Amino acid sequence: MKINRNKQCGATLISWLIVAGIGILMASAVVKVAPYYVEFYNVKKMMKVIASEPGIKKANMRQINSKVEKHLNVNGMYALEKAYTDSRSRKKGAKNPFKIKKLRKGKNRRALIVNYDVPQPWIGNLSFLIHFNHAVILGEPDAKITLKDDGKITGRKQPKISLQ
Repeated sequence: MKINRNKQCGATLISWLIVAGIGILMASAVVKVAPYYVEFYNVKKMMKVIASEPGIKKANMRQINSKVEKHLNVNGMYALEKAYTDSRSRKKGAKNPFKIKKLRKGKNRRALIVNYDVPQPWIGNLSFLIHFNHAVILGEPDAKITLKDDGKITGRKQPKISLQ
């Protein structure tokens, strides 16, 4: 009886195919999702620009919506633009992704909040649902804000305000 003293080193063809398949699935997921994260980065920059404009602290929702529409038309933020136009055309179940909430702390401090979802089909009947939310304080674009899911606003000392 012959004893094979050489142990197998490395992966077999089947294990390489499994690793390659997993890599392809992950790459396809990144290709589908990454553009929406890049778009959200632009949404955050847009909101910071709007929050830093002069006179924005006293602007009403109509004036803020006109500033938002200008940025949406110029920057090509397609997922947010779709959510925004669906709410403007009053489609069933569509809500305006932009809201203004008055903050408890400070006199006449308000926050501009964006909250929208992006459904993205992936493979067959599998899809991603990407949820984006961000907030800025009008007139104070560099203040730190943390958003929570229940929508209540609580605050601490300036500039740290927590929206809950």
